[in-house]
Amino acid sequence: MKTNARNGAMWLAVLATVTAVAGVALSGCSSKQGSSETPAATSQATPEATMPSAEAEHGEAAEAIKPAGSIAGIWKQIGEEQAKLSAAIGNGQLKDVHHLAFGIRDFVVALADQAKQAAPATAPQLAPLVEQVKASAAKLDELGDAGDLNGTQAENAKLGAILTSIKAIAGGQ
Repeated sequence: MKTNARNGAMWLAVLATVTAVAGVALSGCSSKQGSSETPAATSQATPEATMPSAEAEHGEAAEAIKPAGSIAGIWKQIGEEQAKLSAAIGNGQLKDVHHLAFGIRDFVVALADQAKQAAPATAPQLAPLVEQVKASAAKLDELGDAGDLNGTQAENAKLGAILTSIKAIAGGQ
């Protein structure tokens, strides 16, 4: 009987530890969220729909983004966000990196949706690249939060290369 009580107490302790670890993991930065937690509504959003910005990722007030109505218009928005991101990194303003990176992510999702509607055959090529943009935005958020300037610069370069690949498939401006 003592053995069963001891085993039960041990399992309760293990369960409490796992619960505590899971709670800490879930309360962390957005970079620890899975891609399934990315707003699902973006995959069916119309160009006129607004999408939550990255600021919501950190529990701050969400600033809505509004993708342009055309692929060329969305590329212009992505370019503007890229310029702001590069300037923030260049000026060492790493606290601004997360909302800019997630803004790019949200615009890329909207772009991919429009590109798929315009040319459904591009969907299989775009899907993995969109996932890479999502991962890169999360990594930029993590590196920016950590104050890692060199890592943030390197990840920004990777994001730029991914966007170049998307332009080749989805058309650029």
